[in-house]
Amino acid sequence: MKQILTILIFLGLLSLDTELSAQQSKVIRGTITDSETGERIIGATVTEYDKDNRIIGGTISDPNGNYVLNAKNTGNVFRVSFIGYQIFEFNIDGRETILLELVSESIKMDEVVITASSNRDPLTGIAERDVTGSRVKVDMLESKHMGVVSAEEALQGQVAGVDIVAVSGNPGSGSAIVIRGLTSLSGGRPLIVVDNVPQVVRIDQSFDFASADQEDIGDLVNIAPQDIKSITVLKDASSTAVWGSKGANGVLLIQTHRGRQGKTVFEYQAKFTLTRQPSPIPMLNGNEYITLQLEELHNERGLFDLPDEIAYDRTYPDFYNYSANTDWVDAISRDGFINDHYFKLSGGGEKTSYFASVNYLDSKGTTINTSLKRITSRINLDYNVSTKLKFSLNFNYTNSFKEDNFAISGRNIRRMAYIKAPNMSIWEYDQFGILTGEYFTPIRSYQGDGINFYNPVAVGNLSVNDREENRVNYSFILNYNMYSWLRFQQLISYQYNGAKAKQFLPYDAIGVDWTNNLNNRAIEGNSTSNLISSRSQLFFLARFRKPTHSLSGVLTAEIDIGGGNWVSETIGLGPSVSLRDGALNARILGLSSNRYETRGVGFLGSINYKLHDRYLVTANARVDGSSKFGLSQRWGLFPSLSVGWRYSSEEWLDNLTWLSDGMIRVAWGQTGAQPGGAYDRHAIYDAPSPNQYINNPIIVPLQVKLDNLKWETVSSWNLGIDVGLMRDRIILTGELYTKVTQDILWKNYKIPNSAGFDNQATDQPRNTSYIKWYNGGAVQNQGWEFFTQIAAIRQNQISLNFNLNIAQNFNSFMEFPENFNNEKDANISTGNFPIKANLGQPIGSFYGFRSLGVWPSDEDVVALNKDGDEMLDIYGQPVPLFYPPLNYEFVGGDAKYQDINHDGKIDLNDVVYLGDSNPKLMGGFGTSFTWKQFFVSTQFLFRTGFQIVNMIALETEGMRDRNNQSKAVLHRWTYQGQDEPGMLPRAFMQHPANSLGSDRYVENGDFLRLNHLTLRYAFKRDLCRRLRIRSLDLAVTMRKLLTITNYSGQDPEIAQVSDDPFWIGVDRARTPPPKSFMLSLAIGF
Repeated sequence: MKQILTILIFLGLLSLDTELSAQQSKVIRGTITDSETGERIIGATVTEYDKDNRIIGGTISDPNGNYVLNAKNTGNVFRVSFIGYQIFEFNIDGRETILLELVSESIKMDEVVITASSNRDPLTGIAERDVTGSRVKVDMLESKHMGVVSAEEALQGQVAGVDIVAVSGNPGSGSAIVIRGLTSLSGGRPLIVVDNVPQVVRIDQSFDFASADQEDIGDLVNIAPQDIKSITVLKDASSTAVWGSKGANGVLLIQTHRGRQGKTVFEYQAKFTLTRQPSPIPMLNGNEYITLQLEELHNERGLFDLPDEIAYDRTYPDFYNYSANTDWVDAISRDGFINDHYFKLSGGGEKTSYFASVNYLDSKGTTINTSLKRITSRINLDYNVSTKLKFSLNFNYTNSFKEDNFAISGRNIRRMAYIKAPNMSIWEYDQFGILTGEYFTPIRSYQGDGINFYNPVAVGNLSVNDREENRVNYSFILNYNMYSWLRFQQLISYQYNGAKAKQFLPYDAIGVDWTNNLNNRAIEGNSTSNLISSRSQLFFLARFRKPTHSLSGVLTAEIDIGGGNWVSETIGLGPSVSLRDGALNARILGLSSNRYETRGVGFLGSINYKLHDRYLVTANARVDGSSKFGLSQRWGLFPSLSVGWRYSSEEWLDNLTWLSDGMIRVAWGQTGAQPGGAYDRHAIYDAPSPNQYINNPIIVPLQVKLDNLKWETVSSWNLGIDVGLMRDRIILTGELYTKVTQDILWKNYKIPNSAGFDNQATDQPRNTSYIKWYNGGAVQNQGWEFFTQIAAIRQNQISLNFNLNIAQNFNSFMEFPENFNNEKDANISTGNFPIKANLGQPIGSFYGFRSLGVWPSDEDVVALNKDGDEMLDIYGQPVPLFYPPLNYEFVGGDAKYQDINHDGKIDLNDVVYLGDSNPKLMGGFGTSFTWKQFFVSTQFLFRTGFQIVNMIALETEGMRDRNNQSKAVLHRWTYQGQDEPGMLPRAFMQHPANSLGSDRYVENGDFLRLNHLTLRYAFKRDLCRRLRIRSLDLAVTMRKLLTITNYSGQDPEIAQVSDDPFWIGVDRARTPPPKSFMLSLAIGF
């Protein structure tokens, strides 16, 4: 009710701006143009100020750059302003026609803008051109014409050192964003800040909405891209200091549009997008599959009786169900469609400005039964009470509804579609070949049981996996200019996130008997989280007699109070497929709930000094306190210092007219990170069942108390150089950096079993002792970044721009905690990769065997010593090559692995480093071209020097089981002596060693992608005027149109969605990001 009342008050204040002054006026008119290009500027604001510096009138330029203003007093001061230009001040001096020219503050390159203006950071008070840390500002003006659903899609490939990879191609899945490498194991997401309010409210991680394959709704999916004016990326500790521990992994500062003084402007945009998946992996058809199965069984057993399912026996009752040629991948795929409508209203009067928008999005995914429906609204209000006092209100509400697929046995329906037997039918036939109208879901099939080998089309269409979220964010900001040198700002914000999850698996979607708990299984959960924040800031600007000195600073105090709760229930054996409520009277399989509260406090002191506009120093000291730590470690101090030298302002460089700007920056700083759980530091006890010992009740400890758990600390160095040439037509930026993370927070850290703590408080296996968090070890990231933008042509009606960014990052473990077990899994059996972490190697490293091809014949299988000679036993006989885990002797047609230590055995001693998932080089480049009303923009994205474990290749090229295989197996070994390039090993049912974890399945993921191509036409002003509209734009955008790669999977972009130090980049057949074709129409009134 209070929020509604606040909005009504502001709307009432808005109506006051329509009052007109009764003073005598004089009409002035003219045209506003760019001082360099001569282009007319649309929407520039002309404002009249009285003697008390109050706004008493104004107007904006029309589509032709013309303006008309009724001046209330010809002796007043008039100012002209527009985004990206310096404010111009003038007097009438008896004139009636005044031609105005604005000087550009920034040079635009496609979407990337390097700003060189006097605009000040609202939180530090530092002019943007004087920032000495590492930050990049991205102008999102053109993103509204691109076929993107969220801001990270538009940001991909635009900023050096920022790696953005889609988690999935399913609607609403969001992206994994990594800034300058993986620095933390306790959550590596950057902080997202919208209009100076951190968006830190998320659903509690301990609430499992669905299966492991469920993707969260992305954070930036909840913001309409058209609402975003710019995104500033903060990379180093000096830049992120103001945000404390919340910004330890970098910060994305999002600034949304606000209203401007002038007449009301209404805009409507409609976008229609068709989406299609990249070409899938070619799979065997039914006939090829049967042939392969016969070969596998023959090589295993010799002569055998054919199983009924692959015998093509018409007398078999299920003959018609096992004689199909089903393309399962095609059956669960479809063309997607996105329907996007955006409405915007903005304007302002003498004291109040307003911006309001509504965006409706309906996205159908390229996998059956996946979709996202989203409606988001935003209101930004600003009210100037006087020249000293200003109030602002920001309100945002988003409702999103996401449909996804139910994943069973750890396989999503796409992964199941790749291995499902193609001779099986989607629909059930009776023994006479007549369709029954039901899906074919046998309890047991040729492949196995109906749970592990379910019908992916049936599960995709009949199961339910829905999630609805409601997010509310609003903030109130007061700015009070106490004196010309002292300003106070108070911000109060509230964030709420409510989520509902519902899953249902009907009995007719899977093949199980009636007693199985999966039948009509229903899962329902509700979760809420909220955060109340207060931030008080005092800005000061010292005055000196000599203008050569400048000293400013800010004192900040923050308080955050957050919390939430969730409840979840799981039932099985529900009474009907039509009754899908988790609260039904059925077999209860699980009940869980949680309630939590967190508190945080932060203090910041910042000082900025500038001498002769050449020498700059910024010092910050941030103190954070968190309730997630014990009393002894609750507070953390994180300082930072940065210096800059604007060498272009040196007098001895005045003769270099081609040098327009230049700065050298050096920055050092520390930031801290805290654990995720609200109460993980507390001791936890349980009353076991039975809960008595010698007739006395007992309790047992589950988790040790973590009083000495401390802050994870990230220390960073940054060296940057900026160069502007030819009036900033060429801009170059290069940076070197080093980041070291110490006292790493390890989640679910294993401790000796003798400690006596069960692991029920963690999600780890039983019979092993773990603690929730542990400090120890160090990770280092170091690298370099380069960015350039070139304005090749700048003329009145034509412009041509280029941009390029490249970055290289090296990640490695520097130190492990005490008693750290660097091997998570040493299993070298079929289909597994040994998982471990080694000092000096990066997070995401692969280990396995080296594949040398296929043994052509039995005679060729020999064990060699280190000199390359055949190994002989004591009797002079050749030593056979063995696979010890199963005591298997290799023969012709088997996979050939390198015997690293030349002992005649293929075992753990032959496991070597195969690569890692981190790109060695990444970046993007693009162009933008404007000619009259035409605009063309391209952006390419590339990543090189990283590897992917192609798990789908491992599952579909092993020829060791009854799963379907890819067409690559058609080129397999079939006879003694066969030796051909690229040949795969022989088909052998249950073969123990032909598909061991090796570099055969580790592929280079290098790719170059045309990320977007946009063609836009802005209709001429004369036509718009005749149609009585302000503007009319028509745009076409094609995304991910072309990808050049040698990777054999569907898509080479694999996102890191885990904080596990043993994580590796594995392609498990997620839905790939689709290609898209978008048509956009934007009209302004």
